[in-house]
Amino acid sequence: MAHQSVQSILVHFGNLFLFCKFLGLYPHDMQAFQRSQTMRGSKVGTAFVLITMAAVTVFYNLLIYSFSEEDRDLKAAQSTLTFVIGVFLTYIGLGMMLTDQWSALRNQSKIGELYERIRNVDENLLKEHIVVDISDISKRIIIMISLAVVCELTILISTYATLVDYTEWISILWIFSCFPTFYNSLDKIWFAVTLSALRKRFFVINSALDGMVESHEKIKQLWATSPSRKNSMANMGFGTSFEYLYKELTHMDAIKTFNSGRNKVAPITHSMNSFGDGFETRTKKKISPQPPAFNMVYDSELGGDINKVEEKLNKLCQLHDEICEIGKMLNELWSYPILVLMAYGFLIFTAQLYFLYCATQHQVIPSLFRSAKNAMITIIYLSYTAGKCIYLIYLSWKTSLESKRTGICLHKCSVVADNNALYEIVNHLSLKLLNHSVNFSACGFFSLDMETLYSVSGGITSYLIILIQFNLAAQQAKDAIHNNDESASGNTTTALELFVSTFKPSTVSK
Repeated sequence: MAHQSVQSILVHFGNLFLFCKFLGLYPHDMQAFQRSQTMRGSKVGTAFVLITMAAVTVFYNLLIYSFSEEDRDLKAAQSTLTFVIGVFLTYIGLGMMLTDQWSALRNQSKIGELYERIRNVDENLLKEHIVVDISDISKRIIIMISLAVVCELTILISTYATLVDYTEWISILWIFSCFPTFYNSLDKIWFAVTLSALRKRFFVINSALDGMVESHEKIKQLWATSPSRKNSMANMGFGTSFEYLYKELTHMDAIKTFNSGRNKVAPITHSMNSFGDGFETRTKKKISPQPPAFNMVYDSELGGDINKVEEKLNKLCQLHDEICEIGKMLNELWSYPILVLMAYGFLIFTAQLYFLYCATQHQVIPSLFRSAKNAMITIIYLSYTAGKCIYLIYLSWKTSLESKRTGICLHKCSVVADNNALYEIVNHLSLKLLNHSVNFSACGFFSLDMETLYSVSGGITSYLIILIQFNLAAQQAKDAIHNNDESASGNTTTALELFVSTFKPSTVSK
């Protein structure tokens, strides 16, 4: 077979690459990407990313300093807990952005290898007459970028217009408040689209196996209902009670062929002579001029040459293993950014709801979290943050399930073919698949699946209740201290007035 080539999925990453390149998120060579759709490291790109990291860090700290006037009295006006949470969460967004950029610098040589391995998998799938449709990648990327831009602009403009004093020129620095989350969104679009591509390749392999099963079942149904099959059974002296034995005999040639090449003992053929006259003599007289009718069942791929079936199943399982290895590599490249994103999502979701509660109680909140003063902005912000985390967890979970479904599809092939030789092949291959499963995790701390999502949701609720209880206790303590001070001041004034009125010298009448 002549060498066949397919397009790399990077062909559809053009818009996303330009965004990341101009914003200083990825350091890869632009000319190499536009010319050959490859991700190559670049010294100039590395320097540009480092300069961008330094510039954004400086302007972000300048933003914090410029809007920190109301934060200076935060510790005195509110509890120390609120102050510490505000300071910590103010910088976790910047840390998330720097983690994304640093990971891009560290992995710039490996990312190109990742997409090259995906292209090789597509070529091998094409050799097996399996075509992977990648035309929807561009649409998926455009939708994700559009959602990120719309959410960022909505949060930025609404907060700037309603909660920021835009009459001062320093307020223009507020634009840097959206940089960390927007950079993070672009980086996670790369991960999500690549992960979705791996899931699709698992899907096409499973679909190919299901197609083999469906075609074999259709031919079996046609053969079972054909008049020639019934006539052959009648001419051979079989009744309905002996159809199971006839079915077993139809597989004897395939089993002997399979076992003869492996130095194994062939299964013992059950002789029909014990049931009466010689079976072989009668069948030769009846059907010697033409092939037996039951050979029709072998017109399907699973019913053909057992060696060819084994070869195809082996190739599909090898491709499955390669996709699993690519998935592990993808998880390794984005392990730290995913961990930081999940920590950011958990903390921000809890803190934003906590600050929303503080705002309803007319308490002072950190300046960079002033969006919590508006319930609608808070809903948009939390939906945007939670959407990224939930989508990545859901996509990782579905990809892992799709990879595990291949073993089920393999066993369907052996069940529908009902061939002992194929059973042995499938059992051997299924053990390989079991040892090469893919699971996605955040640096090994927790798996990215729906169980983790449930645990995180429960944790957010628990910590939010704890924070509110601490806030209530702190406010009650401050109110008690304030009342005691007022009571002590009032008692002192009353005692002084009593002392003056008692010991006031009487006026001597003249």
